[in-house]
Amino acid sequence: MNNSTLDIIKTILDRQLNMPTGRVFAYNGTQDLPKDKDLFIVLAYGDRNPYSCQNRYKTTNQGLVEILTQNFTEEVIISLNSVNTSARDRAVEVSPALSRSAFSQYIQEKNKIHISNIQPVRDMSFLEETTRLNRFDIYCTVYRAYETETLIDYYDKFPNTSTLEANFYTER
Repeated sequence: MNNSTLDIIKTILDRQLNMPTGRVFAYNGTQDLPKDKDLFIVLAYGDRNPYSCQNRYKTTNQGLVEILTQNFTEEVIISLNSVNTSARDRAVEVSPALSRSAFSQYIQEKNKIHISNIQPVRDMSFLEETTRLNRFDIYCTVYRAYETETLIDYYDKFPNTSTLEANFYTER
């Protein structure tokens, strides 16, 4: 699993909303904001809360491998923006595209994640003070596990750097 959660959401929105190339991107990325009036979507993380952690071991040809798994709920903020009315008009397409489409289900299974039902569409246009930018934010929760695998040494392979000092208690 090399894709970030934002990359996965981007893939789904690009396809399901039929977005032109470069119109869906991560907040604080290297991309400049579009200069035209059409729809663009900015993705950002909100809270990322761990809810479980476990370790297990497996034997390989190289030795014993420790597998650490941490499960998270990740809040993703999907911000639809446009100077024209596209953001307002198309905001209702996000929820079914992410939570119910066959393509989304396939991507979720492939990446071993779950996108929960989407929250209400919030009109956040008042936050923009320059031009009258239409901005509609949608929050969704993604359940995701992250794993790391590390080859570990057996007890007889750790370096012995300890010294033993005799410290006997004597009675007086």
